[in-house]
Amino acid sequence: MAGHAAIPGRSRRPVRPSEPESTEPTGSGDGSDSGSDVRRHRGIVPVILGVVYGIYASFLARDAGPITGWNVGFGVLCAVVVAALCFLLGRTGGALIPLVRAAAYGALFGVALGFLHSLAGNSILDSVIVGGAAGAGLGAAAFYVFYTRE
Repeated sequence: MAGHAAIPGRSRRPVRPSEPESTEPTGSGDGSDSGSDVRRHRGIVPVILGVVYGIYASFLARDAGPITGWNVGFGVLCAVVVAALCFLLGRTGGALIPLVRAAAYGALFGVALGFLHSLAGNSILDSVIVGGAAGAGLGAAAFYVFYTRE
């Protein structure tokens, strides 16, 4: 088997000690660098997930009846809770080891899906089984992704 050209700990580029290392992000300073875009758009995915979840939860709670203030309030409450939990998990997930982070993502997904399943009129036992199986599946997939990429 042929060896790899890159040797760990060596660099082909000479290191110049006279250049000070900067911790400032490189870019033009007009906000177009990728670091500020990531910080600026950090909450977009949790908000979209929360809105979709809230609309679907209010649709299931409506049960083919008229749209009432209770349905809208219930949807907004579900949207805020899911968006907040997703945002919190996304912000603190990097500090967790891959197994705990994958378990947290799986638990969040399983509980959210089980709650929607119970809103559809199914029994609690059925909702627990569906949510638990889906959460375990997503947790295993998330663990695989986190463990192989870190």
